Amino acid sequence: MNVAKHLLNDIKPLQSSERVRDILDLMEELKFTHLPVIEESHHYLGLIDEDDLLELEDDTQRLQSYHRLLKPYSVPLEADIFKAVQMIGAGQLSMLPVVDKEGNYKGYICTRELLQEIGRQPTFTESGSTLVLEIPSRDYQMSQVAHIVESEDARILGFFIDNSEELDHIEINLKINQQDITRILKSLERYNYKIKEVHHTSLFDDTLDQRYEALMKYLNM
Repeated sequence: MNVAKHLLNDIKPLQSSERVRDILDLMEELKFTHLPVIEESHHYLGLIDEDDLLELEDDTQRLQSYHRLLKPYSVPLEADIFKAVQMIGAGQLSMLPVVDKEGNYKGYICTRELLQEIGRQPTFTESGSTLVLEIPSRDYQMSQVAHIVESEDARILGFFIDNSEELDHIEINLKINQQDITRILKSLERYNYKIKEVHHTSLFDDTLDQRYEALMKYLNM
């Protein structure tokens, strides 16, 4: 998935000649905490952060006096969406500028809209269950996890890897296309996988609830 698909160009980038006070007012109006700064030639200079501007004593000064505050965050047009998400996370950005091969500003990616777009992907929209496995980093084999899931007539809709509190361990977050993954959980345990979290609807638990309710009705007769 290329970043060009998510490119927006509805906000005019800043020039160095603009006053700090005006930039802060614009940020409040646009609801962005970052804005791109360019030269007249459209060459990208960097990203200015609202927090840095708020710390300045004189907000009547021009931005050109504070080029040292510009952050170099950007991605090329050819970058994939994973690179963009990595950059957004690293800088905690509300927007991410996109540049061409010559370093000219071409537009931006809106963090809010990107998150909304990701939320519409099948990984999140399709019904199913989620679980978190914790395994030693050296033992990580996604192919084996997928084999266990698929052997129970299920499939993985999506997954991501996170750091674990345990040293030399990772956490695998899985989305599976079944509401009840009891059999999958038992299979994973047979392979000595540590299951940290599970979010699913167990048919076995539902049956127990139904039997309990029936018993209560019988006793109250």
